[in-house]
Amino acid sequence: MRHLLPALFLSALPMAAQSAMVSVIRQPRATAAEFTVPITDLQVSDHGDFAHLHLGIGLGVRHWDDGDNAIRFIADANATANQVFAGAGVIVEVPPGEGAFLGPRLRVGWAFHPAWALSLEAEHLERAFADGMAPRRRSNLGLALTVRF
Repeated sequence: MRHLLPALFLSALPMAAQSAMVSVIRQPRATAAEFTVPITDLQVSDHGDFAHLHLGIGLGVRHWDDGDNAIRFIADANATANQVFAGAGVIVEVPPGEGAFLGPRLRVGWAFHPAWALSLEAEHLERAFADGMAPRRRSNLGLALTVRF
């Protein structure tokens, strides 16, 4: 046991090097905020050039301009290389009193700093098991500011 404790403390060092991401998204009729923690986080630098890959899961909230809110569960992959930012993810959105919406998200944009990116976001969410009268789709475009810290 005495030899196991230092090994456990040293195994936590790679987690300290990983970074969380926060995104704020403005869509035509809503504002969303998301926080993802990494499953895997890689960064490579070479003479001023850099590449960064973030695979993560997280939570978010969307506030519609009419006052409704929804909780979002996110699994995403984001990549930054020099000044290009790209991301793909899966979102599950749960409005109160309704069924869950599920769908993909894509982001493409400009990384103006190794830890900051401004991107255009497109998402298409569908409610798979809704009755015929309820709205079944939510497709949105938005502008996202993503910060890695």
